[in-house]
Amino acid sequence: MSGMPLLGILMGLIVESANWIKSRWDFSAETTNRAWQFNVLVIGLATVWIFLIETPYLALPILIAWLPALLLPMQLIQSFGLIASLPLSTFSFLAKNRQERNLRLGLKDPTLQINFGNIYFIGTIIAASLGSETNSLPYSRAFLPCLVVLAGWRLLSSSGSRPLSLLIALTFSGGIALVGQIGLDELSNWLGNRGSSRPIFNPNSATTSIGRLGPIDLSPDIMWRLRTSENSRKPNLLRTGTYNTFYGSTWQNARVTDKDFRDLDNIEPRDGEIYFLLNDNLTPDAQKKAIGANLPRYTIYGTASAETPLPLPGDTTSLRDFELDGVDCNSFGTVRIFPKHSIIQGTVIWQGKTNPESPPILKEDLVIPQIDSEVLQKILKEIRIDEQPTLQAKLAAIRSWFQKNFKYSRTLLISSFNQPNEYRSAIHKFLTNVRSGHCEYFATSTALLLRQAGIPTRYAIGYAVMEFDSTHEEYVIRGTHSHAWCRVWDADQSHWIDFDPTPGSLFANTSMTNSRAQRISDYQKRLREDFFLWRNKPNNRMIVSVVMSILALGVLIFIANKLSKSKRHEAKARLLSIYQEQVIHTSLNALEPLAEKRLGSRPLSEPLGSWLKRLRPWLGGSSALDEAILLHQRLRFDPSPHSQIESKRLTELTKVLESKLKRN
Repeated sequence: MSGMPLLGILMGLIVESANWIKSRWDFSAETTNRAWQFNVLVIGLATVWIFLIETPYLALPILIAWLPALLLPMQLIQSFGLIASLPLSTFSFLAKNRQERNLRLGLKDPTLQINFGNIYFIGTIIAASLGSETNSLPYSRAFLPCLVVLAGWRLLSSSGSRPLSLLIALTFSGGIALVGQIGLDELSNWLGNRGSSRPIFNPNSATTSIGRLGPIDLSPDIMWRLRTSENSRKPNLLRTGTYNTFYGSTWQNARVTDKDFRDLDNIEPRDGEIYFLLNDNLTPDAQKKAIGANLPRYTIYGTASAETPLPLPGDTTSLRDFELDGVDCNSFGTVRIFPKHSIIQGTVIWQGKTNPESPPILKEDLVIPQIDSEVLQKILKEIRIDEQPTLQAKLAAIRSWFQKNFKYSRTLLISSFNQPNEYRSAIHKFLTNVRSGHCEYFATSTALLLRQAGIPTRYAIGYAVMEFDSTHEEYVIRGTHSHAWCRVWDADQSHWIDFDPTPGSLFANTSMTNSRAQRISDYQKRLREDFFLWRNKPNNRMIVSVVMSILALGVLIFIANKLSKSKRHEAKARLLSIYQEQVIHTSLNALEPLAEKRLGSRPLSEPLGSWLKRLRPWLGGSSALDEAILLHQRLRFDPSPHSQIESKRLTELTKVLESKLKRN
């Protein structure tokens, strides 16, 4: 389910090898606590690493899918240790403090013991349910039956009786789980769509908010970042999609399907330089001009997935430096990318007087809704469009008319329902009465007006480039910068041009949200993307690999050294386990690890006091040691109530002895 079957098989063999390997290791409570602390540190580092290299809404499932590997050390401590369970104090700070207090007072330790194997089993099942293969049909269909079998196997091994009742219960619960699985799939799809700040993109259909009441809510999160090259100007509009057929509130590409997308041609003028050309009908000389050094260019950064539309100027000529598995373009100029990684970086070259779009389809690029024809003709007469001699003059007249008579607003006041009879559509009411709306109203109305005037026009969506971050010297493109405008056919030049009729107040209404939460979100976005891009550079990738290998080797050497000193044979380990369960420890037992370094392992039959007396040569005197041994014996064997003063004194003496042993 996780897509890593070899790693899973290896981990399973390591855990199950405890059933035929006779060696065991003496993991003390202190060692177990340190192992858990180290494990928490590793999980924390893995969390930071995954959130840095993955998109936020995918990072958590990936982290959970890796938990069986991250928690493997704790399972191995239980499988190969002297005891079949781990104390709760290992995982709980409060339980640990209570245990230390009881040991200081010489009281019996009431700490609960837990079987970590049960936790590990459940964690593995949850991790599998969030693996990368959950959407693959063979695995997703087999997951639930396998889960029922595993659960039944676990329960049967615990109870050992009534297998028929267990079978009936599992069949019933499996049926409930099947219904729940269907519901969880729907919930997962819903959460997945909401988890991404980037709206879902459809190259063949764009639903607008025309005819809907209420405010337009757009995410202030950073979608893309853009840096222009030296002496290059920024593009004002970055297009992600173009459409030519309007139905009520939706723009579509009536005859275009996914089959319309073609892979972009590429050229390699020099070794290591690969350019993707957006126009596939260029002569060799035109290809050279499409990648010319004199053309403006910019570098774009951002998070992307398969079929993400790349925001580009309308007259983009070529792309380079992107790490992609594929890139394609449809006849309307929409460019989709299939990135190798979740974060991309590349260079866009534009303003080369070429278009990736096909010429107009007159039967579609001149069509207007019949119900709006009358009002469109009336508006064109008011603008005196027929008196304008050129296309640029006509566009200027329309822009001036909108600028004088309309205002930009993200609070929509027009509803397609319950309208008076005199308003045939939302566009009709926008042009004649309300005259307030956002870019979708202006772009749609302009496209229909120009079509009514006999000029082929299309509807384009994407982003307006309007926010410059002087601190990082880059342009920031947010969800609030989402925009709509027109693509107009210039018959004299035989190419499409951008025309944005939205009043200039748009730029005043889409300022950056300067809240603390947004600044933190921006910082996290930049940190994650910049770190990922830095790490994936060839030289840096080698540095990271070497550093990680050195650290891993150091940790393995340290662990191997510790394991070699605590290794026991299974028979002796069981005897030692029984012996330790019957012993009441005092603070003097903390000297055992230091004493073992000088004296070797303590024989099972030798009392702690007589064994520690061999440390006299390293202690330079015996008064503190003798007093500590007497107090230890008193707290262990005297049935009368113990004094806290005696326990505190023994703790002080133990610290003194520890200090002397560490110095000597």
